[in-house]
Amino acid sequence: MMRYKLFLLLTFLINQVIITAQHTHETTPSTARADWGEFEEGELIKTELIDYKATPIGKKILKKDKLRKGFEYVDSIKIHRMVYNSDGLMVTGFVVKPKAKGDYPCIIYNRGGNRDRGSLLVGTAAVYMGKIASAGFVVIASNYRGNSNSEGKEEFGGSDVNDVLNLIPTLSQIEGADTSKIGMFGISRGGMMSYMATRNNPQIKAVVVVGGMCNLLTMKKNRPDMESHVYDALIPNYENDSENQLIKRSAVFWPHELPKSTKFLFMHGTKDQAVSIEEPRELHDKFEEHSIKHVFIEYKGDNHGIRKNAEHASEQINNWFDKYVKNGAKFEEEETRYVLPKK
Repeated sequence: MMRYKLFLLLTFLINQVIITAQHTHETTPSTARADWGEFEEGELIKTELIDYKATPIGKKILKKDKLRKGFEYVDSIKIHRMVYNSDGLMVTGFVVKPKAKGDYPCIIYNRGGNRDRGSLLVGTAAVYMGKIASAGFVVIASNYRGNSNSEGKEEFGGSDVNDVLNLIPTLSQIEGADTSKIGMFGISRGGMMSYMATRNNPQIKAVVVVGGMCNLLTMKKNRPDMESHVYDALIPNYENDSENQLIKRSAVFWPHELPKSTKFLFMHGTKDQAVSIEEPRELHDKFEEHSIKHVFIEYKGDNHGIRKNAEHASEQINNWFDKYVKNGAKFEEEETRYVLPKK
């Protein structure tokens, strides 16, 4: 029971910072450069160690200065806030890695939401990124340009996709990061970013997506508010070129451009009110048609954060990254689609 409650806490915290479907307030002007100073020549990243105990997440996972049961792994990781160079812009984010010295494979974590709704918090880094890092990975995440004191302007899958891609060279300046082994994780809007970043990019060994967007035309049909609050507000030239701009951001229209070597796992709840189950079902069919290595897990009756099946989903994520990023296994999955629970 305690373990189940901890997974519920984890998914609650994730949902608070990554839900895509809601519009948000405008971001404040960037203070990243004033905060961090200029990059030196050749410098791609600046980091600062974070004491999670002095942040709100510390109150949730600590009891009398001791980590609650199930969160002991936090003592094995180091959490850094960071700023990195993305197309000459200073963009903020987090790096989480094991305390023990060594060479570790890397996971790029792509947040959900838009603007500052869904911004990365120390809680995201400690609870979710930290769980992955404790399994022996360097985990890095971007807030995307224009958000959380970052420079530039968010484009919801436009030039801000470079903020994901630019994390790859950034990893080369992080001690202990093995850039020959890189995986990617995306949730909600972060799923869209993951598919776009992986397009024609075989450097990404494996991808995991939870509740991910993959057909923005379908989303517009099911969620008219997304057009008025997000698409029209953030996507450049949307008014004059709306259909083409949405197709550019929708993996169902270009599965043939995804690397045949990359292994994709995507999981989705059938009662997801933010991103319809129609989207991953269509993506599965397209992946089958184009022989893209993948597994699609459909959770009956579950929501956007797969809260009811959090423990099972967490196990699938860890296993996928261990198998295909850390160990470089051949793709030999028995089935490409599962509907759970089976009963």
